[in-house]
This record gives sequence, C-alpha cells and structure tokens, in this order.
Amino acid sequence: MAIHDSLGELLPKYRQNTCLKNNNATIVESDRGAKVKSVTWYNSDFQVIDPVIAKDMTSFFQQSDSPKIFHEDCDGIMIFEKDGKKYLFLTELKSTFDSSDIFHASTQLVSSYLKINMLLHLLPCYRCEDFIVKGFIVSHEPNPSYIRDLQKAMFLPKRSKYKTDAEFVTDLLIRGRKFSTTVQPTDYHELKGLPLGERGIFSSMEIHYIPISDKQPSISIDALEYI
Repeated sequence: MAIHDSLGELLPKYRQNTCLKNNNATIVESDRGAKVKSVTWYNSDFQVIDPVIAKDMTSFFQQSDSPKIFHEDCDGIMIFEKDGKKYLFLTELKSTFDSSDIFHASTQLVSSYLKINMLLHLLPCYRCEDFIVKGFIVSHEPNPSYIRDLQKAMFLPKRSKYKTDAEFVTDLLIRGRKFSTTVQPTDYHELKGLPLGERGIFSSMEIHYIPISDKQPSISIDALEYI
C-alpha cells in the first residue's frame, strides 16, 4: 500500500489532503496576507502529506515542554520517486527575505521532518533510510543593500544570534551552489544532546533557496531539477 493510502487509513481525519497528485502538486500559504501565496511542483506524481498533521502534533510537544524546535511547522510535505530513488521534499514560503526569517524557515523544515518522520515509522511501507530528504525555502528576492548588510553581520561576535542567522544565509546565497547548503542536526543547538535514535533524526539535509520576483505571488518549479 502506498504511503499516502496507509497514512489516510491510519488518520482518516487527514485523508482528504493526504493523497496522490498526478503531474503536479500545489502548496498554499495559509496566511491570507502573505505576499508569496503558493508554489506548484510539477513533472512527477506526488504523494502529498497534509501539513496539518505536523501542525497538530506540535500541540503535544508544546504541552510536553519539549524543546522549541518541535514547535515549528512548514507549509508543504510531499513524496515522489524517480529512477528508483525516493524523495521527501519539505517546502516553506516566506513573504520577505530577512536573515532571521530564513534561518527560522530552515528550523520549520527540520521540525516538520522530525514529526512526520516519527509518524511515518508506524507504517510498514516506510523506511527513513530509503529517502533523500530536501528542504526548500521560497521567498521574494533580497535587495542589494541587504546583501551588503549581511556581509557586515559576519563580523559580529561568535555567539551572536544575528551572526548565526547571517552565516546560514551566507552559506545559502553566496558560498553554496545554486543557492543551496547542507545542514546537520548539530547546526541546531536545541537538538544537541537530545536522546534521538538514528531513525528519529537526519544525518544531513540539503536546503535550497528559491527566489521569485517581487511582482510574483506564486511560482512553478520542476521537481526533477532538484534531484
């Protein structure tokens, strides 16, 4: 049984939005005031997982006083296959480009993965080691003055949160290839020292930044360009 079918049977409340989308799948920003409203992935058949599942799991972690990294959520989760390889893509939409917002977006991607991976382990058809996990942050492009300020932030003291945010964005925009970087659990201080097994965490996650014009509220992306 396919993952979306198994998950829909296990969690009937989310069955409607946990489904197979042929040829394309659209992720919509829930905030009506957002400037970036949607992303449409195309060129594959996607098993879409309702992102509300991870959002609803958040309340459990909040009530359990778990670290705040378990309190975040991203906008879209989907699975697809190509040439025998399986991919799990997580997507977060941001209206503006700001260092703290972009680093926060990466935390949202990680948080949703931790929770959905935990749940998927209940299914007989899921093995986390079979999947290549990638995260995507989509926002309007940064302006040139922001890039200059970003480079100045690199000279802040080592333990400054602003420097941590700036280092991540610098890796994403300047040092990376095609606006991408790779993160590890140790990049998130709230994950350090937690008793998480190998199957409850990721060894590394490739994160891509996809800019869109200020005049565009939406974008379509070929999934095969990122595999």
